[in-house]
Amino acid sequence: MRRMVKSLIPAALLLALATLAARAGELAVQLRGPGLAESAGFVLAQARGYYAQEGLAVTLHPAQPAPPFESLARGETDLAVAWMPTALVARENGLPLVHIAQILARPALRLTCRRDAGVAQAADLRGKTIASWFGGAEYPLQAWLNRLDLPADDSLSGVALLAQWAAGAEMLRHKQAACISTLSHDPVAGHGLVELDPQDQGAAVLEDGLYVLSGALAAPGAETRLAGFLRASMKGWHEAVAHPEETARLILGPDPDQDAVQRQAALLRRMAGLLSQSGALDPDDYHRTVQALRAGGDRAVLRRDPQRATTSAISDRAAVAAPAAAAADALPPR
Repeated sequence: MRRMVKSLIPAALLLALATLAARAGELAVQLRGPGLAESAGFVLAQARGYYAQEGLAVTLHPAQPAPPFESLARGETDLAVAWMPTALVARENGLPLVHIAQILARPALRLTCRRDAGVAQAADLRGKTIASWFGGAEYPLQAWLNRLDLPADDSLSGVALLAQWAAGAEMLRHKQAACISTLSHDPVAGHGLVELDPQDQGAAVLEDGLYVLSGALAAPGAETRLAGFLRASMKGWHEAVAHPEETARLILGPDPDQDAVQRQAALLRRMAGLLSQSGALDPDDYHRTVQALRAGGDRAVLRRDPQRATTSAISDRAAVAAPAAAAADALPPR
């Protein structure tokens, strides 16, 4: 993936100054997936007209198999939702991504493992086979393994990584892996399974954030538009988790299956505990993420400390305008 990122850099440098400036009031946003619930707040904000209230015409691009920032690098979108490790690796390889907001304040990545494979805790992972979604999801997993001093080298003293199926639970059922990658809001239930949390080893890293190309921040009015997008998005997200069944019906479309509604609603209820309150990045959480990605010596996910990889200008501006927006919402209709 690092080679793929490098191939996109020249186009990104040429397009960075043009995107936001060329379409005043318009924003194209690349979502990440694969699940519907992971984009629910954005979808709801658009459906409720929250972006329009900020003077924005927002186009939401559905999640793709490729990393979300690829469409950003090609100039097809102005913003991308991506996990922080993936974005920092891309930046280290030359793509000028800048983090402007953090949607999820707490990480969701977990490993769900089979006790009958000998895994009851993280220390038992040595010599085991672990499934990963890859596509960037292997970076936080690699940082976790580095904290455990477990090389992903297919050896008895390390671990073996293999590509995870869409129905990852089947890999556990058929004993094709000792552990699969899961998310805290989408757990795998079953007898004899144990869920491991990287936070127990101090290896948890931040996930869904908003990213732009650095040059785009210099475009006239860019900060105002991006702050409006953040403000509307967080409003959408908090409404989505507060009304999970209504939101589930919205994201599933007309006449949804009731079982699907209940499943999506359950995901949203569990996501409530992951959300940032305002979208502002906590500096301590950021530094812990970088430290986790820098750990591991030659196996470290990041080779260098990132420089100027984040800005608080957007979340600060969004927060300043938020009280006025809240007061306006509270006014009775004329």
